[in-house]
Amino acid sequence: MSYTRKSIYACTPSTIRGKAVQLGLDPKGQNFLYTNGKTVIIRNIAVKIATEYTGHSANATVAKYSPSGYYIASGEEQILKNEIKVIAGRINDIDWDFESKRLIAVGEEITGHSKVINSVSIRQQRPFRAATASDDSTVVFYHGVPFKYNGVIKDHTAFVQDVKFSPDGEKLVTVGKTGNKLCDLSEIVGEDGHKGGVLAVSWSSDSKKLLTSSADKTVKIWDIEAQKVDQTFKFSDTIEDQQIGNLWQGEHIISLSLSGDINYLSLNSSSPVKVVKGHQKAITAFTKDKYNTFYTGKGKEGSGIPIVGTNHTNSITQLVPQDDKIISIGMDDTMRVIDVKSKSFSTPIIPTESQPKGLTISKDDRNFVATQDNKIKIIKNDKIISIIDVTSPPGSIALNPDCTEIVVGFEDAKVRVYKVNNNELKEEKELTNSRSAITAISYSLDGTLFAVGDSQGKIFVYDSKSKEISRWVFHTARINSIAWSPDNLHAVSGSLDTNIYIWSVEKPMKNLAIKAGVNGVNFLDNNTIVSVGQDACLKTWTIEY
Repeated sequence: MSYTRKSIYACTPSTIRGKAVQLGLDPKGQNFLYTNGKTVIIRNIAVKIATEYTGHSANATVAKYSPSGYYIASGEEQILKNEIKVIAGRINDIDWDFESKRLIAVGEEITGHSKVINSVSIRQQRPFRAATASDDSTVVFYHGVPFKYNGVIKDHTAFVQDVKFSPDGEKLVTVGKTGNKLCDLSEIVGEDGHKGGVLAVSWSSDSKKLLTSSADKTVKIWDIEAQKVDQTFKFSDTIEDQQIGNLWQGEHIISLSLSGDINYLSLNSSSPVKVVKGHQKAITAFTKDKYNTFYTGKGKEGSGIPIVGTNHTNSITQLVPQDDKIISIGMDDTMRVIDVKSKSFSTPIIPTESQPKGLTISKDDRNFVATQDNKIKIIKNDKIISIIDVTSPPGSIALNPDCTEIVVGFEDAKVRVYKVNNNELKEEKELTNSRSAITAISYSLDGTLFAVGDSQGKIFVYDSKSKEISRWVFHTARINSIAWSPDNLHAVSGSLDTNIYIWSVEKPMKNLAIKAGVNGVNFLDNNTIVSVGQDACLKTWTIEY
C-alpha cells in the first residue's frame, strides 16, 4: 500500500488580542505565510491552495520569505537551510536584507529597547538600515552591516506594534507615523482617522499609499502625498473583528481579523469581497454528511462555512450524520442539531444532564448518548425518553447498521454488547480483551465486524456473530478514531501517537502508516481518506492498495 496527500484545508493564523500578527510576503507574488501552533502555512494568495511545514518542535510565531524567494525563516529556525538559536524567548518578527544573506529576528530579548520588541524592518537598498518597534513606545534605528545603534524616535506614547520601510527605501512608517516625522496622519485626518490602536501597516508597491489595520474594527488606505484617507473598510462591531494584521501584494489587499478570518479587500468595495475562514485550534470532532460535505468542530471555532445559530459553549466532542441533519454533542452538556441544507443549528438545545462521552443514532432518529454519570440516555424528538444505568462510565458507543445491537466501551476496559429492544438495552456479552479504557468503537458498514480501540493504542476487531477477534497493535498511544471503507475491506485509525494506519481485513498484518497528528479519520471513498487533527487542518489522502 502507498499514499499521497491530495489536499489540505488549512487552519487560519493563530492570534492574540491586542497583538499584531506578521504575515509573510512572497517576493514572487504567489503566496503568503503565517503560523499556527507548530505549523507554518504557505497559502496561495489567489486560490484556495495551501501547504505546510511541520518541522518545529515548539510553537512557531512568525515566518518570512527571503527577497530571493528561495528560503523561509520561521520562528527560531530557518527552514531547511539552517537552525540557529538567535534569541532567548518568543520571536515576534523577522526580516531579511535584500541580498537574502542576513536576517534580523526580534522578540522577548530586548537588546536596544527596555521592553518586548514587536517588529523589525530592513531597508531593501544600500546603505543598509534597520528599524525596530517596541512596547517601550520607541523606534530604534540601526546602521549596518553589522547593524549598530544609530538613534531613537520617541514620538509614540504607547506600544509601537509595526514598522516598515517603504519599497523605494525613502520612508519608514511606524503604524501611521513616518521615520523623520514627515507628517502625523492621525493629526491631519481628524475624524477620518482610526479610533483605536493601529496594529499593522503595509505599503503599496509604488510607496505612495499605506494600508493600516486597527483594533477599532476598520482598515484604511492612506494617500501619503495628499495626507488623507482614500478608503475605509468597516467590519462588524465585535471583538472578533478587530483587525490585527495585513499585507498589500500587488492587486491583493488582505487584512486579518482577531477571529483568524482572512479578509480579501478591493478598492471597489467598502467591505470584504472574500473571507477565508478556518479553525485556529485543534479539531476535536469531525464527520461528513451524505453529500460529502465535511463538518468539523472545536468549541466555538468555525469551519469553512460557519454554522449559524446558537453554537456549543465548550469543546465539541462528536459529530454524527443523520439524513439531512448533523447531531453534535459537547462538553457544555448539551446535544444540538445542525440542519444540513441551511447550515444552521436548530432549536431547542437539548440538555444531556451530564457530560456526553459518546453518541450513536438509529434509523428512527433515536439518539443513544453515553454520559459520564454511568448512564446511556435515549433521546428522541428533543426529549430523553429512556435512561439505562451501567456500572462504569461509558465512553465510545456504536450501533450496528440494522439497529439491533449496540456496543459500548467503558473506562474500566470492558466492552459490552447489548441487544436493542425498543427503548431498552439487554446485555448479551461482555468482552474483556482490552487492558485499558475504551476510546473508539466502529462497525463496518455491512455490520459483520466491529473494531474497538483503547487508550494504549490497541485495536481489537470482532466478528459480530462469533465475537472472534483479530488484533491490530501498531499504534503506541490512545486510539482517537476508527472508520471503515465503503467496501468493508479496509479500516483507518487515528491515534494520539500522531499516526494514521490503514488496515486490511483480508490481510491483518498488512498496513500503511501516515504521520499526521490526528484526532479524527474517515473514508470519503474506498481510495480516499480524510483526517483532522491537532494542527487545526483538514487533509485528504489518496490510498493505493
